[in-house]
Amino acid sequence: MGLTMTAIRRKESVLFVASGNPKDGVPQPTSFVKSQADSMQQAGWKVFLSIVDDRTSLRGVLRNLRRIRREVVHVKPGVIHAQYGSVTAALAYCVKGRLPLVVSFCGDDLLGTPKPGVQWRVREKCARALGIWAARWAAVVIVKSRNLFEVLPQELKNKCAILPNGVDTTWFVPMDRDACRMKLGWDIGTKIVLFNVSEKEDQYRKNPVLAHETVAMASRRVPTVTLKVMSGHTREEVRWMLNAADCLLVTSLHEGSPNIVKEAMACNLPVVSVPCGDVVERLNGTRPGKICQYDASALAEAIEEVLSVGCRSNGLAQLTVQGLSAATIAKRLTTIYSSVQQGDSGVTESYKTACAE
Repeated sequence: MGLTMTAIRRKESVLFVASGNPKDGVPQPTSFVKSQADSMQQAGWKVFLSIVDDRTSLRGVLRNLRRIRREVVHVKPGVIHAQYGSVTAALAYCVKGRLPLVVSFCGDDLLGTPKPGVQWRVREKCARALGIWAARWAAVVIVKSRNLFEVLPQELKNKCAILPNGVDTTWFVPMDRDACRMKLGWDIGTKIVLFNVSEKEDQYRKNPVLAHETVAMASRRVPTVTLKVMSGHTREEVRWMLNAADCLLVTSLHEGSPNIVKEAMACNLPVVSVPCGDVVERLNGTRPGKICQYDASALAEAIEEVLSVGCRSNGLAQLTVQGLSAATIAKRLTTIYSSVQQGDSGVTESYKTACAE
């Protein structure tokens, strides 16, 4: 992804190195990277996006390496932030020169992809090793949840902060349910359980088999229940779906800090989930909704309880209390970037305070 902005060295500028998939032939960042870039720009930072569109072939990796090096020379950022571990973080390290590096781990890059087969086992071990190697040279390491922090090597924990992605609470807002259903063409009288299956290899981790089994069991007692699956929808469609549904179901084998849960909270959509990632922490105090073990019967019963209550949740209020708006997270990132630009090594006391608020 080429950069056309004028090269101006600014202290308050950052280059995001992020993975992305082509859309209409143009590599696109993931939605959470784009959201964080937007929030940092609103906070007064100049943000440049460098998209890694091939992390699996040697030719593609080398092509991305050469391009990102040219972009660093051109835009002269004050900080480089790798928005994922694996090859993405390794490329960011290789181009950073004397610039401070921040590495964010999001989930699979530390926990692996729980997909069967020797190929995936080898691939995930190599990817994790690359990310850890690059992070050893970072000024600061960020993880999205406590479970990711726990699996870090000790030397990385000493310079690590737990900082989930924030939610744009000016975009993900409570909206009229029936109006959103009309936009989507959904039946007004149906009880809808929403499930985010994600895309490509990530689908296995989302555990769709348990989700389908759960809703099938729930429909025996609530015949109007149906499962709506999200995958590859636009940001606007996601907002409509979160407001049009009656409940979000999460059955993932593992997570970091799933953005869909926080987006659902921002739209006051009740959530029924297994205890993956930081979901238990995020949903603490949010009602209605429930955390259940990996059991279709228990999950189905929880969905029935949510549907019987028939109201929206207090998710937005809880999200605000937790300080997880995109604007608040941008302020914390500003503290991080300013700290590393001053040459601070590890996590300073002021930085700890900013990340703990």
